[in-house]
Amino acid sequence: MKQITCCLLGIVCATGLARADDVASSLERLEKRNAALERRVRQLETTTLAEDIEGYLGQNAAKGAEGSTDLLPGGLAVRLSGEIRIREEILDRVYSPGDPAGARSVEFTRMRTRLRFDIDVLENLGVVIEFQDIRLWGDEGSTIGDSEGVDLKRAMMIFKNVGGAPLTIEAGRFVMAYGDQRLIGHLEWFDQGRTYDGLRAMYHPEDWWIDAFVVRVRETVTPDDDQWFAGLYGGRDWFEAYVLLFSDDMARAGELSTDDTRFATLGFRIHDKRGTWDYTLEVAFQSGDVNGDDLSAFAFAAGGGFTFEDAAGKPRVGLLVAYASGDDSPANGDQETFQTLYPTNHLHYGRADVIGWGNILDIAATVKASPSVRVTLLLELHHFRVAEEAGPWIHAGGGVIRTGAPGVGEELGNEIDFSVIIKPNKKLSFLIQYALFLPGDFVDNTGDDPTTHAIYLQGRVKF
Repeated sequence: MKQITCCLLGIVCATGLARADDVASSLERLEKRNAALERRVRQLETTTLAEDIEGYLGQNAAKGAEGSTDLLPGGLAVRLSGEIRIREEILDRVYSPGDPAGARSVEFTRMRTRLRFDIDVLENLGVVIEFQDIRLWGDEGSTIGDSEGVDLKRAMMIFKNVGGAPLTIEAGRFVMAYGDQRLIGHLEWFDQGRTYDGLRAMYHPEDWWIDAFVVRVRETVTPDDDQWFAGLYGGRDWFEAYVLLFSDDMARAGELSTDDTRFATLGFRIHDKRGTWDYTLEVAFQSGDVNGDDLSAFAFAAGGGFTFEDAAGKPRVGLLVAYASGDDSPANGDQETFQTLYPTNHLHYGRADVIGWGNILDIAATVKASPSVRVTLLLELHHFRVAEEAGPWIHAGGGVIRTGAPGVGEELGNEIDFSVIIKPNKKLSFLIQYALFLPGDFVDNTGDDPTTHAIYLQGRVKF
C-alpha cells in the first residue's frame, strides 16, 4: 500500500493537476476495495471450492506416465506413451538348449514397437492398455506381406485407494519385477518381455509395503495341465522378504518317476548404500516336488562395491558372488538343483546369456564409470563353475544345455563383457555391448567347446 501511495503522490507532484483532498479520497477508496477483496479470498478458502478445483486438476493431470494428457468427451484423462527399439544381434557359436554344441552363428535385426494408453476412468479407477509388435527385419519376405501380428503387452483394470486405504488392485495382464530380478523379472532384454495374467493386490503404507499376487502362466484344456504362480513379496527401505509358490500340472519325467511339480521358494534380500560403499545380499530356499522328485535347494548372491566420488567419471568397482545348488546324484529321486523361476538373467550372469541361476558358482568383478553425464562404460569379468559336476549346465532361460557327470570338471568357463550406454537425453538411448565366453573343462569334456562371441547394437526412443 505504501508503494501505491508513493506512486500516486509522485504523479500528483509531477503533473500539478490533482489536489491533495482528491488524492486522499482516492487512497481511501482503494483501501476499502483491497479489504473487500481480502475478505472474499478468505471466504473462498473456507468453502469447498478450492478442494473441488484441486480434485479436478488432480484427477485429470498426468501422473507418472510419459506422454501428454488429453481430456476426452466424458472427462476421461488419457496418457499416451510408447517406444520403438531396434537391436542388431551378431551371435557366433552361442550355446543354448536347442544348440548345446554351440554350432550355429546368426545375425539378425529385431524391432520392438509399443503403444500404451493409461486411462483414468474415474478418480480411483483406471485402465492400462498396451500393444506391441515384434518383428525381424525382412522376416515377411516382402514389404507388401504381413506375416506378423500385434499382441497385448498390458491390459488391466486398476482399482486405487480401495476402501480408503493405500491399497491398489490390478486385474488382467500386467508386468512384475521385484528386487534384483533374480527370481521375478520383467525380462525386458527379451523383445517380448514377460507379462503375467492374473490378480495383484498392493498395500503400500508410508514406511513399508507388501504385494500379494496369483497369476496363471499356462492354460490348457485337454489335458488340464495349467501352470500357476503365486506369492507374497514385501519389505521396506533396505529389506525385502518373499514366499513364492509354483505349481505345474504337466507331468514330466523325473529321476525315478513321472509327475507334476509343486514347490515353494522362501527368501530375503538386504541392500543399502552407506556413503561411497554399497552392498547386497539375497538368500533363497526351495522345498517341494519337481517332476516327482523331492526338491531341496538353495541359492545366494552377495556383493558390494565402492564408488570413487572425487575421481573423474566417479568409477565404481564391485565384486559379487552368486551361488545356486546343484544335484550331485541325478538318479536317486532327490532334486537339489535350484529352480530359476521367472528371472531377468541378462542383468547378472554374463551378457552372452549362456548361464542361469542353477548349479552355478559365479565370481564376478565389475568396473563402471561415466566419463560424461550422457555416457556410461561398464566392464564385467565372470568366472563360472558348476556347483556339482554331476549336475546340469543351466541356460539363462532355465533350460538344460548339457548334463554333467563325475570327473568332467567343475570349470564352466570365463566371460568378459563390455558395454557402452549413451543417453543424449531421457527419451533417446543407444547401447553397444560385446560378450566373450571362453569355455572351461566342463564344456571341453562334455562335447564341442567353441568360443562364444555376442555383439548387440541397440537404439531406443521412448515417448
